[in-house]
Amino acid sequence: MANTKISTVKEDDLLECYLYPKICYTKSSETITEEILLQEITKFNNEIAPYVQDYIWHSDTLIFHPRTKQALILEKLIENSTSIEESDILPHIYVSLHFDEDISDEWFVVFLIFKLTQTFDGLITKLVDSDGEFLLIEAANVLPPWANPETCENHTFIRNGELHIVREKYKSLSDVLNNIQESPYLSKASDKVQDVLKKRISIYPNEIKKRHHKARVFLPEKAVSILHQQPGLIAPAIRSICHSDPLERKVCRAMRYFPPEQRIMVNLKMTKCLYAMAIHCRYTGDPRTGWNIPPITCSKYNAHTLGVKIACGLEMLVARAHEERRRRVKETSNDSEKLKANEYALNAYLTRLETSGYFRNLLKGSQDYEKLLNAAKDYYLQHLNSFNSAINVTKSKSDAEKVLEAWESIQSNDIELHAQDEGTLSPADSDSWLNVDPVQLQLYLDEQWGNVKNKKQGQEPLTLKEKVQSFFNHSSNIDGVQFLEDHSMEADIMHDPEDNGKVEFDADIFDCTLRGILDLAVPGSEGEFEGSSEGSLGEDDEYTGGEMDKYMRLLNSELQSEMVKDENFETHKRSDTIEENLIKSIKEEAGGSGPIGNMIGGSVRRLMHLQLQSPTTVPPDLQS
Repeated sequence: MANTKISTVKEDDLLECYLYPKICYTKSSETITEEILLQEITKFNNEIAPYVQDYIWHSDTLIFHPRTKQALILEKLIENSTSIEESDILPHIYVSLHFDEDISDEWFVVFLIFKLTQTFDGLITKLVDSDGEFLLIEAANVLPPWANPETCENHTFIRNGELHIVREKYKSLSDVLNNIQESPYLSKASDKVQDVLKKRISIYPNEIKKRHHKARVFLPEKAVSILHQQPGLIAPAIRSICHSDPLERKVCRAMRYFPPEQRIMVNLKMTKCLYAMAIHCRYTGDPRTGWNIPPITCSKYNAHTLGVKIACGLEMLVARAHEERRRRVKETSNDSEKLKANEYALNAYLTRLETSGYFRNLLKGSQDYEKLLNAAKDYYLQHLNSFNSAINVTKSKSDAEKVLEAWESIQSNDIELHAQDEGTLSPADSDSWLNVDPVQLQLYLDEQWGNVKNKKQGQEPLTLKEKVQSFFNHSSNIDGVQFLEDHSMEADIMHDPEDNGKVEFDADIFDCTLRGILDLAVPGSEGEFEGSSEGSLGEDDEYTGGEMDKYMRLLNSELQSEMVKDENFETHKRSDTIEENLIKSIKEEAGGSGPIGNMIGGSVRRLMHLQLQSPTTVPPDLQS
């Protein structure tokens, strides 16, 4: 499935979502227009509206972007992509969201995506972040042994609120999506995996209110009006001041847009993450500006300092928006020159569109052809500066622009400043959650992961003999010895709920089982390194097992002889004999090739963990 690769995420705090409505993979790509995708986006927005209405996004807001075949070709051309596979160009709806310090935004989006796939039939989605398949990372403890980063990268999808892992190889992404839709039982992950993910997102939508914090803030009047109209702007205000440097804070000396002369005490809603960031920000404004902050011992100190930080953050955003406007005016005046400078790229773009069938074999110069040509040119000019990379798409207004527009909409006569009695304000929420004692932390860890310490104490320690025998008794496959305790092959078998008891043959499981049977032969024969497994089994009647077989028989003989001795002396003697023989063999091999080195070469670390030898007696080349 090499042709289904999704663009690699570069930012550490970026979540990417690819949504494929049923029409995108069942119809021809050329027939999927931006209008069709916008209709689907409208349905999505209506569905999630009750959840996002009062949600305060930490960095980016959730915005769905349509991606047609035409847009994807343009994006790849601007990326200077040398080759474009037809199988890669599948129209879809795209979301990119920076969650920055608050990872709860990422899991809230996961909750919304799962909800959408349950609501809209045929909608298949894919989620990735800087860690790759982070949904599999969340369920790592219950994944089957074959699930690893190599086999699962770009192979996981969400359909009908369930996770699917595609193991088969397909020619194109549309084949993958059609197979998931038509035969979901083949790729559906186990119930344990589904339960882990459902538990992770089950905290929503109740978590939306739990993450809010109401604080008392002494703010300039215009800042109060702006945050009353758009409560979500509290996030960019706090993040701007917390992430700023002294050079950026120079605009806060004058406070042209939010003067401190007239301020009022209000209750302000924000997230706990934003409140924690604001509290720990050391900036308290320039004393020459006239903030008049009370002493730190005063009960109103936090309200005043919070007001200073939020007002300065808004001041920086408005100043930034003015600079963006000036730069945008210059860029707009040079659009015609820019189009001429990129004439070569435009011609390459039109040629690629013609090759991909965009012009539908229409005659050049015809009315329909010219209509499509003009639409392509307009699209190119409109999106020329938007597709700088696979993760940069056309975005809505910046936070700075939103703050500036809100500030411009406020007229002096629109604000009636009244001296409010603080007694009429509801009390602020307690911020005791900022301090976590060790007991609370331990309870939280036990709730999430269980009491690992008690589990270890409840297990009886194994003797040296039992550890060695446990190691030798484990079967090996092509990936080496696997130490699995509660693994069941049932997790690897995908059942069809409508198979009526039919037996399903899985070639991979049969191959793994057969390899396990063949690996029962003790390695070390002369034909071991001469080719395939047939070479090692070629000695029909004369097979003796070589030096390794002799050593194993000698070791077994020593163990049997020790069993007839006194029971009190048995454990110590048997352990000493095994340890001496193993240490002696390792020393005689001196790090070179030999029976013990070949047998446990990849497992020296595990045997050292079993305390078969001390670091001082291990040869230097085996120490780590």
